[in-house]
Amino acid sequence: MAGATLTMIFYCMGQDLVAAGLLVDALGEGVILSGVALDLDAATPSFGVGSSLWAMALTLIRLPPVFPFPVRTLGIIAASIFTATALQIISGVHLTALSTPLFFFTSPIFATTFFGWLGLS
Repeated sequence: MAGATLTMIFYCMGQDLVAAGLLVDALGEGVILSGVALDLDAATPSFGVGSSLWAMALTLIRLPPVFPFPVRTLGIIAASIFTATALQIISGVHLTALSTPLFFFTSPIFATTFFGWLGLS
């Protein structure tokens, strides 16, 4: 819900690229949450697609200099790890949401980035 709300806030501010990134972020969250009721192995495809959407969203949000450099840097670090995770899943490597070190350590970075977005909107 926060992603959709932030989308509207930044769209009204005239920050279309950030708004588009936040909308893609909300879509990625929905895709990842679609696999919550499944066991970890069955949820791997939706996890891979959601990771790729999150990587794209973080990249879109980082492009314009709306947020401070530390928030944008954390976002690009998380985006690169999400991209690596998605590419590994697409190539057939068995990863789940609890796999280490990639996704396991990305979650705190992504959460910190998201709090940075909330603090500046």
